[in-house]
Amino acid sequence: MKVAYHFTCDGIAMRYNHFFYKKLLDSYFRSSFHFISTKILSGDLLVHSYIKKREDFGILLDLLTNPKPNIWKRLIDGKAGLLVTENIFVICLETIQKDTADMIHGWFKDEPQYVGAFEIDHTSEIHWHLYGECVSPKYRLVNKDFYIMTDNEDPEMLEYFEDEKEFFKDFPFEKLTMENANYRYSIFDDKHNYQNAKRAAQWKSSIDSLFSTVSDEIIGKLSDTAPELTDRLWSITNALDSAETGEQYAQAMSSCRRIFEYITDCLFPATDEIIDGHSLKRDKYKNRLLEFASREFKSKTNIELIVTNTSALFAEWEKLYSLSNKGVHDESHRQECRRCILRTILLLDDLISIKRTPFQVNIKSDKFLDDLKEKYGN
Repeated sequence: MKVAYHFTCDGIAMRYNHFFYKKLLDSYFRSSFHFISTKILSGDLLVHSYIKKREDFGILLDLLTNPKPNIWKRLIDGKAGLLVTENIFVICLETIQKDTADMIHGWFKDEPQYVGAFEIDHTSEIHWHLYGECVSPKYRLVNKDFYIMTDNEDPEMLEYFEDEKEFFKDFPFEKLTMENANYRYSIFDDKHNYQNAKRAAQWKSSIDSLFSTVSDEIIGKLSDTAPELTDRLWSITNALDSAETGEQYAQAMSSCRRIFEYITDCLFPATDEIIDGHSLKRDKYKNRLLEFASREFKSKTNIELIVTNTSALFAEWEKLYSLSNKGVHDESHRQECRRCILRTILLLDDLISIKRTPFQVNIKSDKFLDDLKEKYGN
């Protein structure tokens, strides 16, 4: 999601943008942060263009902080009104997760200049104008790599880069370099308009709903026959969120493989049968999963879908293993690990789609009684 952090900027002796970036980056490097990859936009919140009479203050404040129900919002008590009455500087992170947004809010919440933060919704025309047009991309942060954005390499842009680099060189970045933004998000960008931004926001909302439906169906249907699935799915996302090294990403990937094997055992237990020359013994997970698909829904298209997605998942595992063995940068590990998790989820969705009847419930109903007997005796 896109999140804006707001600060009052009166009474600051140094350049106030550097003042707030120093606070942000000092906290960033003191923290045990998770992986972050985002563009950083900043600028002044130009609300005065929307205020024509005093009655507009309350209306505008509501439109700013409540563009739609249930947006992520963290405003400091008693300070929200400053958004429309004071000079406000904004630092906007374009793509961050909610837990990261909360973490950054925690860094600032006791600072006297901090007003608060909230999620930006580009279906709101006011949000688009204030956070899409009035603030512009300045930097890109990728873990410990920092990119200073310029529109071109003209002398004045190179001078700007050197000036910015002089300030940011004091932070322990592994890389500090220039990125050519090529006039993205400017008047020269023909896709930079409210209509396009609104469609992108609507698409993100729709795709979130789609993935939510997929996750609901996986838990609601597959966990009937695979009761340990919930814990196993939780473990892989938890492992991804906390991973910092290639070895930890490899462990998350191994959890994906164990889910594949566990689901296969639940849907089609191992057998000594050999069908069309294919063994169905315990270690033949691919063969057993394909036999499940073949028996469940005799459609060549659906079976080919399972074959394709299973092969792609195995290829992701092999690639991640290779990265781990070669000591490739952790960012590459994370991207491959995320794709591995997504392919695992999509394969589970494929299995739901080909099942014509409800999955068999596989609950050990006598476990409760066994536990009572063990606790209290016969």
